[in-house]
Amino acid sequence: MTEALSVRQLAEMSLTSETLVAGQELGDILQAVAQRAKAVTNADWTALSTFDEDGHLNRFVYTGMSEEQARKLGHPPVGKGLLGELASRDRPIRLEDLTTHPASVGWPEGHPDMAVFLGVPIRASGRTIGSLYMTRPRGAPPFNDEDELAAAILSLQVASSIAYAMAHERNGRLFLLEERARIAHDLHDGTIQTLYALGLESDALAGRSDFPDEVRAAMSTSVRRINELIADIRGYITMLEAEAPLTQPELSRDLAFIIRQIVPPGIDTVVNITAAALQELGTRDSEDLMYIAREALSNAVRHGSPTKVAIDLRQTDQETALTVQDNGVGFDQANARTGLGTVTMRTRCERLGADLAVLGIPGMGTTVRVAIPRRRDDD
Repeated sequence: MTEALSVRQLAEMSLTSETLVAGQELGDILQAVAQRAKAVTNADWTALSTFDEDGHLNRFVYTGMSEEQARKLGHPPVGKGLLGELASRDRPIRLEDLTTHPASVGWPEGHPDMAVFLGVPIRASGRTIGSLYMTRPRGAPPFNDEDELAAAILSLQVASSIAYAMAHERNGRLFLLEERARIAHDLHDGTIQTLYALGLESDALAGRSDFPDEVRAAMSTSVRRINELIADIRGYITMLEAEAPLTQPELSRDLAFIIRQIVPPGIDTVVNITAAALQELGTRDSEDLMYIAREALSNAVRHGSPTKVAIDLRQTDQETALTVQDNGVGFDQANARTGLGTVTMRTRCERLGADLAVLGIPGMGTTVRVAIPRRRDDD
């Protein structure tokens, strides 16, 4: 039995290199590795996390749990308990009942009853960059030496690929931040100054008594629109220059970061993010959703005078949806002006292949909803 199991594990492990295709995004690599870990250890549930340089969990993927179960659990893990314990370890942890471990913090309501546990750190450059977690239900056979060896070899196989993908994503993020700073500078020193000069000229023409009334009225309208455009661009520059995490986008972290930046004290905030919704979002998806949320929150605070804002990210069988809602003054959709921020949101939604709905009700607030169709095979 042991020999047969070892042969199966070796056969499964030989497939690992095929899953690590050059050029894959980090999220795709992590998902593929989690699935390989489940196969080589015959686990019921498997997860994989990565840690930043301070040992904080910054990404979490899982396999073996149904979408319905994941949606019920809500927010993804933040690195407490055994998940955080492995961030500081360089050797595996194998337990027959993880709930007896001193670092265990228990399960949220509705979580499967996982008991049999195998945790294996993924190490590169002398530190733990991630961890594999394999579990089975209470009463199932414990993981054995062969399972631990298979998972440990897998972690060695994938460590360099994960480390490279993490570095590549971080460098790409730094490049984007530098590019954003350059664009903000060009907008401020070029576009705004040009518009400002044009506004002054139009304002002077609007004040000339020798021009017909309709011409002066048109010039006044132009001045107002130019000022509105300048205000939009200034808001866009502020968004571009805003401090942002240098690591890969992670909506469960970054949305809270954005709220701290934009929403002033005194406005209640509610954030609901489900792990299932994060599971299928790639780096570009997360980046686009982050900026849409930022723009929606900024509009709510600047124009809506709300006392409460809420962000909701959840998944259904058909879509992954981000909703930003406030209880402010709302707006009359028939007379609403399409500003630069709205154009940017629509552009990002087109890139996502998502539907954008902006609903304002005078006196009752505004709702911005982005719905991304599920991009998965039926199998």
